[in-house]
Amino acid sequence: MFKELNSKRTIKEGIELKDLPFIKLKELEGTTLKVDGFFFTDGGYGRQVVVIANGYKVNMPSRAVGLFEDIKANDEMVKAILEGHLAIGNIRESKTKKGTTTLFELMDC
Repeated sequence: MFKELNSKRTIKEGIELKDLPFIKLKELEGTTLKVDGFFFTDGGYGRQVVVIANGYKVNMPSRAVGLFEDIKANDEMVKAILEGHLAIGNIRESKTKKGTTTLFELMDC
């Protein structure tokens, strides 16, 4: 009953976050990312999600926060990520009314 209150691991064991550089998702346009985990930050820009993939800490667009909150709430999905079954692909820039944004798709792998 109370174990659910403990912090849930969302990053594969053995990954040293301090060794990984930050990069923006838009800098990885045209690549496919094999996801090793994720974490959330709260700062001057509000709540953000950072994905661990391809040797980077990838800053995701703010709209990805809800997606990864849903993933974190689903034990089966978190387990699948920790086992290496999530990829992010079709990364591309798109025009919006307010400028540009980076689009992406979550994929099974």
